[in-house]
Amino acid sequence: MTRYDIVLYGASGFTGAYVLERFVNSEDYGHLSFAVAGRSMQKLKKVLKDVGELTGKDISQIPIIVADSGNEKELANMAQQAKVIINVVGPYRVYGESVVKAAVSNGANHVDISGEPAWLESMQMKYNDEAVKNGVYVVGACGWDSVPCDLGVNFLKQNFDGTLSHAETFPQIKSGEAGYSFNAGTYQTLILGIWQAKNDGLGRIRKAIMPEKLDKSKYSRVPKRSLLWWNESLSAYCLPFMGADKSIVQRSQYYDAVANKQYPVSVETYILVKSYFWAFMLIAWLTVFNYLIKFDFTRNILQKYPGICSGYLFKEHGPTRVQAKQASFTYWFIGTGWTNSNMDEPPKKRVVARCDGPDAGYIATSGCVLSCALTVLKEHDALPQSGGVFTTAGAFKDTKIYERLESCGITFRIDSTIKVEN
Repeated sequence: MTRYDIVLYGASGFTGAYVLERFVNSEDYGHLSFAVAGRSMQKLKKVLKDVGELTGKDISQIPIIVADSGNEKELANMAQQAKVIINVVGPYRVYGESVVKAAVSNGANHVDISGEPAWLESMQMKYNDEAVKNGVYVVGACGWDSVPCDLGVNFLKQNFDGTLSHAETFPQIKSGEAGYSFNAGTYQTLILGIWQAKNDGLGRIRKAIMPEKLDKSKYSRVPKRSLLWWNESLSAYCLPFMGADKSIVQRSQYYDAVANKQYPVSVETYILVKSYFWAFMLIAWLTVFNYLIKFDFTRNILQKYPGICSGYLFKEHGPTRVQAKQASFTYWFIGTGWTNSNMDEPPKKRVVARCDGPDAGYIATSGCVLSCALTVLKEHDALPQSGGVFTTAGAFKDTKIYERLESCGITFRIDSTIKVEN
């Protein structure tokens, strides 16, 4: 059976429509074979019509594959027709494993936009050996979770001119005059992740996929911070960032140390908050949110009314097109390390890198995942080993991924204008 270069699974969803639009507007449209997939033929036809109107192109002839995440036969049929599957159907802890299993078993590469650490790491534990055997690549967290952070730390490491010891990362989300709200699908994933965390067995999984103890300098520890602290260099308050970024970077650095004998960078992730008031409000909301998730009755209310329960940070319909076009992000990386090979003294060199891009939730995410899929497709020989389950930095370190991301408006650079005290 002839395989399509890319099959977009979940094309009719909110994020899927953005990925489809990104591909149709790219230089690769018309040069690569492409199909859309999902469980509803009617919805897939509608998204082709809608995106065709948005882009001004007739895309009604793009092939459609019907596949339900609960139907193994349909998923296998889809995987047998794909060189690379872009999977944007979440929550992945509910719908993701069956797609990974179908891809690996049927010779298709797989990229996703999951930000769920337990699911991502369990996929490595369960399917890495089979992926290596079958010569396919499964690369997780290829959306805004966690391309900017993972490849940002890698970029900082590559451009440090010395040995990078540790890094602190700081995303800053910027909305325009129209405001912003995330799609409720992200909200539902957040609820499931917190609710099921106690059952994930993440410690056991990590021992299985990262069994070796890495040799690090005693000075590689990231500085301890309070829950809320003022960042003098970036002139903003900081809170711990609860996303997948830290776990993804840790896996990348473990792989770089074991496979490439490179010094593993320690990392802590924070989020920039514009004022003390909003930092306090966010802490208060998260505290109440985490408590209410513990009980069936209140958790059901949270799931049923995402807008009201999140202060309309999340809405069923997500951001409008105007809101998404006005939004942007900057991701900061402050790295500390040594100028020479003497790691028996405290590191003193500081370097700041940054990643800038459009709307993090959907425009940047679509650019990230499409860039990753194209890298797997076009630079198969530059990827490590002969297959396996990887993070983005682990898989794409020696590829043209930064160039592809730049073509989507996502750029990385060293910023010498930010002064960091030693």
